[in-house]
Amino acid sequence: MNNINVKKIALFSYLALAILVLALMLLLVYISAGNKINLNFSNNACNITYQPSVKKYSSYPKMCIDKNKNYTATIETNYGNINVTLNSAAAPLAVNNFIFLSKSGFYNNIIFHRVIKGFMVQTGDPTGTGSGGPGYTFKDQINALSLGMPQVLVSAYEKKGYTYDTNLKSIPFSTGVLAMANSGPNTNGSQFFITLAKDTQLNGLYTVFGKVTSGMSVVEKIGNVPVNAKDHHRPYLKIYIKKITINN
Repeated sequence: MNNINVKKIALFSYLALAILVLALMLLLVYISAGNKINLNFSNNACNITYQPSVKKYSSYPKMCIDKNKNYTATIETNYGNINVTLNSAAAPLAVNNFIFLSKSGFYNNIIFHRVIKGFMVQTGDPTGTGSGGPGYTFKDQINALSLGMPQVLVSAYEKKGYTYDTNLKSIPFSTGVLAMANSGPNTNGSQFFITLAKDTQLNGLYTVFGKVTSGMSVVEKIGNVPVNAKDHHRPYLKIYIKKITINN
C-alpha cells in the first residue's frame, strides 16, 4: 500500500508540474503578443471585463452603447474629480470607445502628458509620450454643417482627407468640451483633451464627444501647472487619471 501511495503522490506531483509549465507557456505567449486582447460584450449592455493591465487591443470594440442616450462619467485625477456628460448623438463611436476603455481600466494611472495654459489639457496615452494609443484607430465623426463652417473651409479640409457626416449633431468647440486628439483625419484612438477656452478654429478637425458638467476648476488647476514648453508642453509635475467611472 505504501508503494502505491508513493506512486500516486509522484504522479500527482508530475501532473501539477505539467499544468504549471503549461500556464507559464501561455503567459509568455500572451506577453509576446503585446497583450492584445478583445473583450466581449453581452447583450449590447457594455458589460466589460475589468482588465487594468491591458493597454493594447487588436481592433476597435463592438458597439455596445445606446446611441440615443447620453452617459455621464467621473474622471478621478490626483488633482480632483472632473464630471462629464458623453453625447452619443454627437459622436457614438467616440463615446463607445471612451466607455469601453474606461470600464476596462485602460485609463487607470495614465498621465496628462500635454498641458497648454489657456488652451487645453491632454491625456489618454498609455505610453505617456504623446504618440501611443490602444492598438487601433477609428474614424472622425463631425458634421461641418451643424457647426456652421463656411463651405470654403469645409472644401479645404476635405482636400486634406477629412470627411463630414450630416446625420450627426456635432458640438461646437467651447470651454470644457471633451474631444478626441488625433494626428490627422480618422486617426482617433485613446487620447483625448479638455479645452480651457473657446477656440472655434478647432471645429471640423477634432471629434467632440462630451462636456464638463462640474469640476472645471480641476481642469483649470491642471492647466496652470508648470510645463516644459520645449518638450511638447509636458508638465514637470505628475498629473494622472486614477480611474474613470461610467455612472450610468
